[in-house]
Parts: sequence; structure tokens; C-alpha cells
Amino acid sequence: MSILKIKAYTKYIDSLSYNYEGHIFVIKSITEGEIKQEIVSTSNIGHNNQIDTIRKTKYGGFGKYTTKNLKGDTVYKILYHDNIDKNFYESYYYKDNELIYSKIDYQEDGIGQTFYYREEYYKDNEILFVSESPNSIDTLFRQRVTFDLRKKGGDYFEKFKADRK
Repeated sequence: MSILKIKAYTKYIDSLSYNYEGHIFVIKSITEGEIKQEIVSTSNIGHNNQIDTIRKTKYGGFGKYTTKNLKGDTVYKILYHDNIDKNFYESYYYKDNELIYSKIDYQEDGIGQTFYYREEYYKDNEILFVSESPNSIDTLFRQRVTFDLRKKGGDYFEKFKADRK
């Protein structure tokens, strides 16, 4: 599948999941709750270059939205959103229960302006193309985006399969 076909497919899935009429073809399930994150940072300070460790605990909410077929045996999209510091979104799209596209979108609170994104396109479980925002991102926020998108999309799919049983 080419990148253009993947983009067209993701738009199609979004149109089904956001259009009220589309709900005759798909089911959306929602999981929501509170989230707690501990951030640990270290730095060298003082005259003796002592290591200082700072721990911060932050709280927020999360939502996981799954778009699947009516039988519940095929997943099309999993969207994860939390708002610990900013609005953080992970989107995973599947075709024939295989991950084909994933994206991170990190936005300022309240205004929806993206300050960091990363997207990956896949074919046969291999990365076809990666696009990432050129903006530098603060260390505090970088901790939230340094993970393997493909692996996490696979983990979400495995959880989807386990929940079907």
C-alpha cells in the first residue's frame, strides 16, 4: 500500500468514525479515566557537581477511543488522548488488522496548536516513511514522545484481540 493510499484510507476511517451516519458501519468504544505521571529529572549542580534529582507528579485524564467493525473482530483506529501537561494524542490506523499508520500529536492546552508531531507509515510491518516536526521540543515533553510507535500500535492491537475473547 502506498503512502497516498494510506492517507486516503485514514481519511475514510475518520469520516466513518466522526460522521453520525457512519455509525451504521462502525462501533466506537471509549475508555476513560485518570492518569498519574511521575517525571524524574537529574542535573549537576553546586560547587561539587552534585547530582540533584527532581521528582514531579502530575495528574490528568485520559481517553482511549477504538473504532471497529460491527462484529467487533476488526479494528480500524485506536486513538489515545491525555492531558497531563498539554493535549497529547496517539493515533493508530489498521487495515485488515495490520498497523499501517501511526501519529503523535502534541498540542498546547486550549488552543489546539501542534508543537510536535511524528507520523509513520507502514507496509508489511516495516516502516515506509517517517515525518517529524522540525521544532525542538523541551526535555520535559521529549520524555513523552520517545517510544516506538510501531511497537505501541502492535501492543494496542494485541490488547484489542485479548479483549474480544
